[in-house]
Amino acid sequence: MGRPDYAAFDHVKVPVQFAGQFAIAGLDTVAAAIGFGLLHLARHPEDQKRLRDKPSVIPGAVEEMLRAFSTVQMIRKTTKDTELCVVKIKAGDLVCCPSMVANRDPEEYPDPDQIDFDRNANRHMAFAYGVHRCLGSHLARRELVTALEEWYKCIPAFRIKEGSPPVTYGGFVFGVDSLHLVWD
Repeated sequence: MGRPDYAAFDHVKVPVQFAGQFAIAGLDTVAAAIGFGLLHLARHPEDQKRLRDKPSVIPGAVEEMLRAFSTVQMIRKTTKDTELCVVKIKAGDLVCCPSMVANRDPEEYPDPDQIDFDRNANRHMAFAYGVHRCLGSHLARRELVTALEEWYKCIPAFRIKEGSPPVTYGGFVFGVDSLHLVWD
């Protein structure tokens, strides 16, 4: 028996590659969002208690923490030379469009630095927008809600371990590198 003719499967290649990309694309961003969410909750026991006492608030809390702690920096490559506010940008330069800045706009979000799990019309840009909107945004939301729901089923009130400050990192994706939590 000879080697199989894999060319017969070329019509499957793109959908399989797409599914693979879809499955792994959000791993780092979801992990980063979980890290920042747990960091916030460890620092704010009143928010932690509220989610524990009223799990129906978790989806709104996820949206608010996505707004407040956006992890992805939208990076775009310029297509032509241009100037913006006296800054010269050459074709091919990378430009960072940090969603975290837009998500703290006081014209869009009253009291933008306050974390408000009941915030109405939370039109954040944690997953970008327009044609560049994250394909996995709905899956990511579901994963984040499920993560918090399951966390609260297993873990009692928690806090940051004394003498163990959190370590975060930046770049194209912001995240939490080290977060030592303890509970009784």
